[in-house]
Amino acid sequence: MRFSTRSVAICADTVVPITAANNKLKLDRTAAIIIRAMRLLTGLLLVAVVQLSHFPVSARATPAHTFAGSPASTIAEEIQAMETRWNEARAHADVATLDRILVDDWTVTHANGTTDSKAKYLADLRSGARKFGGPVAVSDFVVRAYGDTAVAAGSSQSTVTLNGQPQGGALHFTRVYVKRNGAWRMIVTQATQR
Repeated sequence: MRFSTRSVAICADTVVPITAANNKLKLDRTAAIIIRAMRLLTGLLLVAVVQLSHFPVSARATPAHTFAGSPASTIAEEIQAMETRWNEARAHADVATLDRILVDDWTVTHANGTTDSKAKYLADLRSGARKFGGPVAVSDFVVRAYGDTAVAAGSSQSTVTLNGQPQGGALHFTRVYVKRNGAWRMIVTQATQR
């Protein structure tokens, strides 16, 4: 049996020679179908873009990132100011300021795993059982805003004692704030050692 460079396709009882011309014809048909599909897709995309351009800006999705002048940047600035007041008030045992910053059911989970209520934490500061040996240094601070809720996270360095035992140190923290009656209030704090 001898094979030639010319192929033959056998389908049922029909013998069809496959030549370069037949292959070109198939490629031309395929290309035409692809071109028509691309034109249709382009037209549909154009219609979608035109329709979307008629939506008001507030109806479109907006990123939650912070941009200067955006509500998110205002929230980040407000929360950063709250964090500054929070850290200064703790360092100076300013219980009245802390009372205004914290909601009544606020809790803190310390790096050692213990949890304090607002009443316990403020009582420890008021009595001198909890003492800060200087200011609290904050780094890597970020705020994520979700409407009337904001999550603040970062790293801190502080010298703290509780009943003479060291606490604080190099920590990572997460705090959650909610806006109530037009004012931001801290609702929970959690810290871990870094």
